[in-house]
Amino acid sequence: MGRSIPSFRHLIEIERANWSEFKKGLLTKNAREAFDIIFENAKLYTQYLSNANRPVPIEPIMIGALFHNYKTLFKLNSECKLSEQSILKKVAELEREKPVVKALFDKTCEKWLGLLYALHKDDREQLLRMLVDCCNNLDDGAAKAVMDKVSESNISVLFFFGLVLQNQKMIERIRNSSENRENIKANGTLFDYVD
Repeated sequence: MGRSIPSFRHLIEIERANWSEFKKGLLTKNAREAFDIIFENAKLYTQYLSNANRPVPIEPIMIGALFHNYKTLFKLNSECKLSEQSILKKVAELEREKPVVKALFDKTCEKWLGLLYALHKDDREQLLRMLVDCCNNLDDGAAKAVMDKVSESNISVLFFFGLVLQNQKMIERIRNSSENRENIKANGTLFDYVD
């Protein structure tokens, strides 16, 4: 008998086809190439993302693309140092200083538990760092707005937007650091770092 549940790799292709009209509407060849790269980057994490157990396939694709961009920016940002201790310290600070933000972090980790457990240790630490940094950039009011909008069936678009904002802030920090100035466009965006 045939497979009744499509593989995640197949779901990525189905989702790409669903967005094909959007891609056709993009004005430049560079924008269309960036669109393709987003889905290609998601394929890099197919094994992991298939464990995310999210009912809407675009969610793991988006988190995969945002995570890939975060990892790329993290490598470029010489200020950033990754350690389990730094993540635990930030989580403890959230619990003390921003309890609503800490609740958002916990809820987000719970939603992506399948993905977190599937990742290798280094990637898991980077994903946790991405999530804790994103939450840490919010105040309790913004975190409450995100939590109020999040239903059990999907992660809020607002949280994805928070991740995009976090990546854009990293671009700004990298652009402003003296050693990277010559490598960064003056009006850099996430599309400039997609590989």
